[in-house]
This record gives sequence, C-alpha cells and structure tokens, in this order.
Amino acid sequence: MTNLVACHECDMLFLRDDIPVGARADCTRCGCELYRHIPNSLDRSLALYLSTFVLLLIANFYPFITMQTAGIEAMNQVFSGGLALYEFGMAELGLVVFLTSILFPFLCISGMIYLLLPAKFKQLPPYYGLVYRMVRMFEPWSLLSVFMLGTLISIVKLQSLATVIPGLGMLGFVLMLITYSASRASFDPEVIWRLCPVKQLKPEDVAPGQRVVSCHTCGLIRVDHSDLHHCERCGDHVHHRVTDSLQKTWAYLIAASIMLVPANIYPVMTVKKLGQGSPDTILSGVIKLMQVGMFGLAFIVLFASIIVPLLKLTALGYLLYSVGNQSDWNPRDRTRLYRITEMVGAWSMVDVFLVGLLSGLVSLGLLATIEPGIGATFFGAAVILTMFAAHNFDPRLIWDNTTLDENGYPPQEIAKSASVSS
Repeated sequence: MTNLVACHECDMLFLRDDIPVGARADCTRCGCELYRHIPNSLDRSLALYLSTFVLLLIANFYPFITMQTAGIEAMNQVFSGGLALYEFGMAELGLVVFLTSILFPFLCISGMIYLLLPAKFKQLPPYYGLVYRMVRMFEPWSLLSVFMLGTLISIVKLQSLATVIPGLGMLGFVLMLITYSASRASFDPEVIWRLCPVKQLKPEDVAPGQRVVSCHTCGLIRVDHSDLHHCERCGDHVHHRVTDSLQKTWAYLIAASIMLVPANIYPVMTVKKLGQGSPDTILSGVIKLMQVGMFGLAFIVLFASIIVPLLKLTALGYLLYSVGNQSDWNPRDRTRLYRITEMVGAWSMVDVFLVGLLSGLVSLGLLATIEPGIGATFFGAAVILTMFAAHNFDPRLIWDNTTLDENGYPPQEIAKSASVSS
C-alpha cells in the first residue's frame, strides 16, 4: 500500500505514489516540492560525494590565489581569509568564515559518505540518525557557492593592484562546488530510510479522527502521542508547530535590524595604496566601483549587501505581521514569498567573504594593504541573524487561519495525489 508524505510548508498529507523517472511531486496546495524520483540515487550520490571529498582536500591544501606585483608575491589558501580576520582582531568574523567555507562543508560531505557507504551494502551505520540530523542542520550554512562568488568579485577588484593567478586550490574548489551541488541533487533520502526498521505510516494505519505529526528532518509521519516528543527514526524533536516561532523570529529580526545600522555606518574595509587610502562603508564601496566603471560588480555588491538584507527584513516582517493578525489573504503567495526569502538570504554573506579574502591576500607591505573594518562584523551578525529568523519561522502558521477543528487545529486532509512535473 502507498505510504503517506507530508508537506513541510503547509502540513497537507499526500499519498506517495510512483512517479516517472526524473519527475518531482509538488504539493497541490502551496507548491512545495515533496519528493523526486531519482534513478540509481545511492550509487550516483555516493560517487559524487566521494569525488567531492577528494576535491575538498585539493581545494584546502593547495594554493588558492597568488598575487604578483613589483617582484612581490602573496599566496592565499581557502583558510587564509578567516585567519587574516583573526589576526586583525576579528576572531568572531574569522570563525564564521572558517565554519561556513571549510568546517560545515567538510562535516556535511563526510557525514553523507558515512551514511551512504554502509547503505551500499544494505547496512545502516551506528548513530545514523544523529549524523543525518547533523548534515541537515549544517547544509544551509555550507556556503560554498557564496564563497565562490566572493572569490570572483575579489579577483576583479584586485586587477588594478597586481597580477592575479588562480591556483590548483581554486580549480579544486570550482570542481568541488559542481560535484557538491550534483551530489545533493542526486540524493534521495529514501535510500537511507528503506533500511531503517521504523517505517513510514500507511493511510490504513491512521484511524478516523486521529492526528498525525511529521518530522521535519527525516519526514517520518506518525500518529500524535502526547508522550512522544522525538522522532523514532532520526531522534529529532517532533512538534505540530515550531515552539514560539513568532516570538523567536521577531527577536532575531529586531536584532538584525539593529545590527544593520552600524553595519552601514562604520567602514567595512580600508584599501591602502602606497600608504594612501581611506575607509569605505558598503555604500561608498559601491560608489567607488561605479566611478571606475565596474557597474556590474557594483550592482552585485549593492544587491547582495544592501537590497537583499532590506528586502528580507521587509518580507519576514510582513509575514510575521500577517500571521499575527490571522490574515487569510493568499496563503500560497505568502508561502512562496517565505521560500524565496529563505533561499536568497545567505547570499548577503558575499561581502563578509570578500573582506576576508582581500584581507588575507593583499598584504604587500608599502605597496598595498587591505584591512577589515568593524562594519564587516556588524554586517556579518546582521546576515546570520536574518538567517536564524528565516529558519525559526514556521510557514505552516500561514495556513493555520483556515477552518479549525474542535481541538483548535487546522483539518488534516489526505490528498489522493500530488502535482507531478518533469
């Protein structure tokens, strides 16, 4: 009999039917992706994750970028940006760069290999639930693509100072980014959970009037029991709704708004050429890029560092206000707005990576130096706080203003099938 699957964004229940190879099933109510049919997922994802791990070692242990000017050479590695920020007295910002560009990607990749390698032999490793939770928790913070964008921007900015030579580490990083994205797209969690003794509920397992609750980490659905608060499959906390979601999101959002004020007032970076230079804020840096004709680069920095944070604050503030006032206006569009907000928020970290890369690379004595400013710390804090805000907002609250049952819950309907697309 077909198993059940729950939409994590509106709590609608569906029958998990077979779909064509390469197709995906979407929620008919909010449009969220439910699952995909990925052929040979185990072999493909395992091979890609193993390749990614090898490329990760190359990217981190070989030279990343080398600068040459007037007989002086400066070499940079992936960890150099975080180390430079630490040496300039910004240990907290250096730690963020190290975690998001090195440690969290390493934990995610090695964790998936730990899960998939025994699965290839029809086994589950010890503590598989804990490792899977760790991977799911760190994946949103593995910002390899954002780091790569910061690298490309820094190369363009450095053209006026010196000759920039990409190293073997950068080639490894680019290939790692490609294989990492492909491995995530090729992974179907069902290859793990088919081996687990705890199985998904079937429609006939749910008696009329019984409520079910789903785990947002592994997707397990079970009948709700007040004495069971943890998922039997992965061990994560299970709840109908994120506890105090609105209060937590408001707190993070207000704190992020406060951090954005000094982030835009104080300098984020000081570029000195032959001992001459002045501190730059985010906005003044954008203006200088425009003055030298780098309009494309200026737009990227303006969009990622100013427009995106403001739009994210506005969007989350609107969602919180509408849910708090029990608005029933167009929940599908509001859910889509949340989805977009969560997806683009991490790209604001490009400015933090840019400051770290430039500070670690440009240290050419009297010829040129780049020093990070305190504004970068405030900006990094603002971006992290907005990401926490998005992660703590429960989009299911948007749909809770429908007709409630006698227990105060929205009705849990089982749709016959999801929307299938190629």
